[in-house]
Amino acid sequence: MGSFVFAIPFIWLFSTSCKVPDEMYPPKWVPQIPEGVASSPYIRIRENEKPVRPVRVREEDWERLAGPVEAAITERLVSMQGRLPGLYGQYLREPDLAKGVFNRVLKRAPDHLFEKNELVVTSWFGGEVTDEIVYEVFDMVYRRASLSDVVLHGWDMSVEYPTEGGYIPWTVAKGSNVQLVDRKTGLRRASKELHYSFENQDSFTVQAIVPMNMAPENLKKVVVSNHADRSWHEVNCTLEMAGVRYESVQKGFLGSDQWQEWAWQFPSEMDHSVETKNWLRIREAGPSDFREQGRLRVTLDFNRALRPKAVANKYMFNYREVLRMIPVTMYLRNSLVLVVLNVLGQIVGSSLVAFSFARLRWPARDFCFFLVLATLMIPPQVTMIPVFLIFKNLGWYNTLKPLWVVSFFGSAFYIFLLRQFMRSIPGDLEDSAKIDGCGYLGIYWRIIMPLIKPALATIGIFTSLAVWNDFMGPLIYVNDQALYPLSLGLFALKVFKTGDYGLMMAGAVMMTLPIIILFFVAQREFIQGITLTGMKG
Repeated sequence: MGSFVFAIPFIWLFSTSCKVPDEMYPPKWVPQIPEGVASSPYIRIRENEKPVRPVRVREEDWERLAGPVEAAITERLVSMQGRLPGLYGQYLREPDLAKGVFNRVLKRAPDHLFEKNELVVTSWFGGEVTDEIVYEVFDMVYRRASLSDVVLHGWDMSVEYPTEGGYIPWTVAKGSNVQLVDRKTGLRRASKELHYSFENQDSFTVQAIVPMNMAPENLKKVVVSNHADRSWHEVNCTLEMAGVRYESVQKGFLGSDQWQEWAWQFPSEMDHSVETKNWLRIREAGPSDFREQGRLRVTLDFNRALRPKAVANKYMFNYREVLRMIPVTMYLRNSLVLVVLNVLGQIVGSSLVAFSFARLRWPARDFCFFLVLATLMIPPQVTMIPVFLIFKNLGWYNTLKPLWVVSFFGSAFYIFLLRQFMRSIPGDLEDSAKIDGCGYLGIYWRIIMPLIKPALATIGIFTSLAVWNDFMGPLIYVNDQALYPLSLGLFALKVFKTGDYGLMMAGAVMMTLPIIILFFVAQREFIQGITLTGMKG
């Protein structure tokens, strides 16, 4: 039972990391599972947009009136069909559309209304349904894959809008299972909808040839505005210009049911930089037969993701985004270097000092040990500024040295822990070693160190935890992003993607998982070290 309670925060952490932003409220333990969409468009309402009983409305009144109100709204929607241009008639009978309208009108309904009879309530709700509300809800529940503008960005910060003004030159290049439908009314944004079906074919391709005023070598990235249908199908991009073909390295997904942008950027040194990346990578793939001057051909390949693949695409999306947007490998390397150096430093430094306090006799030994323990009473905030000035004058600012060199001088807590452990070792072993001609360093290395392995393992775990999670130290001493450890690197992601909790939780899972694995791998040594350290010699 205790293990389950301990695991609850980690279960919630992992669950949140698999959610998209519109799943955050109302909170649920299990992320929404993709439905395995085979054809689109379709009508589907979000969980947080369904009508919910107001707090002040009695449950019996809600059960009595919710069904009739929804039926009345459906009847009202059907009667409005002739005056709602751009809305397909077959969708006006969809229950999810009626539920969405019900929820919107419910927000303005007085609580005492539900105390009245059914005719009064249904009449009130039917009269509150306006064209504006229907269009707004339809835009929300109408799941569709749509393509809109193509925007070109140059390396000189110039921007071109070749499809501005409603001209969207998308055409079907391959596949009989898709139709491009112009959508100019009924929704907030004009686009070309992809009415597709994957019942008989697993892919289709659409294409656009757009004018380009900038030179090919000046083109930095191509941005395609699109609306996804939450099917989590995969999208690959091919760009062709001036006889050269480029293919996408990273995929796009029909994930969110909102407008989004795919930005494919041409290869450059920025792909290997430390800056946060808001683009998808492409690579040169050889020659192309497209050589029209001042033209760019954009080709999008849509590939079906069956339900297991769609679930994997959705649940791993935030992890892909973290790995794409920040140089996780670089941050991970820095963290591992700091962990290894600090663990080695603490084991060597603390064990040597503890050995002198536990096994050697020298003047004022106990007083010096008291001074070492007294340093535990000093808050680190008191010494933070003086220590920073020392390292700055040594020329160590903006290096990793302040984060690991001090570990070779030992830690008061670890010195105390090892001293208590060493005092439990029988002195006869030391005497026998002296008779055989072993010196103090030999006793330390050949006798003491092998016998205190459980305590050393405990120090290694504690140090690994402290260094891996250390945020304040790197924040104070490191200014170069290439030197950031993982803790500080993930903070940069938080600054760039404020409010995207799923993305931040994915980063938190990636940071927490190695420590959890370390604890379970070394838990025997950890528990043994804690137990034996308390024994008195």
